[in-house]
Amino acid sequence: MHATVARVLAGWEAGDGPLYRRLASAISGAIADGSLPAGERLPTERSLATPVSVSRATVVAAYDALRDAGWVDRRQGSGTWVRHRGPAEPFGQDRPGVVGRSSASFRALIEGPTDAIEFTCAATPAPDLLDDALVRDALAGLQVATGDIGYHAVGHPPLRRALAAHLSSWGLPTSEREVIVTSGAQQAIALTTELYTRPGDVVVVEDPTYLSALDRFAAAGVRLATVPVGPRGVRAAELAAAAADRSPRLMYVIPTFHNPTGTLVPEDERREIARAADALRVPVVEDLTLADLSLGTSPPPPIASFAGDVPVLTIGSLSKLFWGGLRVGFIRGPEPVIQRLARMKLLADHGSSVVSQVVATALLGRVEEYRERRQAFARDRYELLAELLRRHLPSWRWREPEGGLSLWVELPGADATAFADAAARRGVAVVPGPMTSANDAFVDHLRLPFVLPPAAMEEGVRRLAEAWSSFGAEAPGPERSLRVVV
Repeated sequence: MHATVARVLAGWEAGDGPLYRRLASAISGAIADGSLPAGERLPTERSLATPVSVSRATVVAAYDALRDAGWVDRRQGSGTWVRHRGPAEPFGQDRPGVVGRSSASFRALIEGPTDAIEFTCAATPAPDLLDDALVRDALAGLQVATGDIGYHAVGHPPLRRALAAHLSSWGLPTSEREVIVTSGAQQAIALTTELYTRPGDVVVVEDPTYLSALDRFAAAGVRLATVPVGPRGVRAAELAAAAADRSPRLMYVIPTFHNPTGTLVPEDERREIARAADALRVPVVEDLTLADLSLGTSPPPPIASFAGDVPVLTIGSLSKLFWGGLRVGFIRGPEPVIQRLARMKLLADHGSSVVSQVVATALLGRVEEYRERRQAFARDRYELLAELLRRHLPSWRWREPEGGLSLWVELPGADATAFADAAARRGVAVVPGPMTSANDAFVDHLRLPFVLPPAAMEEGVRRLAEAWSSFGAEAPGPERSLRVVV
């Protein structure tokens, strides 16, 4: 590592927050005070990782955060360089707009396809999406929709009605006036966070949780209080204790087919969560993006069906049920809250694409058919991945998910982030557990989606097995050695 960088990063690990953000903060501080001058080339991810005792993935996330904040330029094949002019405001944990987990984990979505096998994004192509009948329905709907200017901050009216019917089928009676259409669940998380929080406020989240939600909360500048996810999902008592202790402005939970664990919160616990939220006067955002993807167990009604006076906002997306490229999400909540969100949505983008909304309306007209297809797909791919892991990596452990599109796999006695680096050297991209944790916990876990085509999945597991077989010899230090688990 360059001697200058070694000197200025001394003591970088002090402070709070994920390691990658502490490392990024130390580097940006050195840039701000002139210790790292403009034009300075930073060490490569791998050459920096060893002396500061972190994984390469942590350095990648730190460098990505610095790039997103305007401190550095990253040039493929050339390296990472200090920019000649930094951002106008200080970088750090309290600065909105700092992200890194998603960009570090899903690099192919930003940089384009690579030769690597990507066990990262839990989304699938949809070659069965648009048959002739559905195209005719969509075109007919589009001809009607183009009769106005196409700006609908709250959403295309036929789609709002279709979403209300869909939510009602989940056991959550809903009218179209209680629904706003968003550009995917990501925008739904962003809007609800903006509605209820300001920088420095506390949000209660599960640990682990959806890693892109963590990025959204980081961008909003909020602080996170965590509660564990058990075999039956999050517990109402844990949420209530965290809320009583930290006075949060919002709670974010994934009660149905939790991402990444696949757990399902039972009905009695959902009632208690709603009761606790009402007693503590803390709004809840329940993310039901994966609610239609059961692997056999029918989920109970959403938490919002048991809500009292305090809002429980139900958010979701049609990306997993139909196709990620559709980019149609939603928020369901009390009508006054939806009107406030509509004003925010208007400022954000004047409304989501009507073309996508018209196609989504046509698809929801055949929702039972598509739900059966996607559930059959998920069951088949889960069974294939489970069989491949049992055959090639018999020491790996996991609990069979109730639904969703990913496995939460425990690596016995191993550092998952270090193993992810070893896997990357063999052309496989995986998401290590700390990327899904606000506390950088779950150091021995991986999130493995089961969405790849069978041939790619088989080759990917074969490469993972190769990486695993040599990992003990490659991993430096006793903390990364493997233990025999009996």
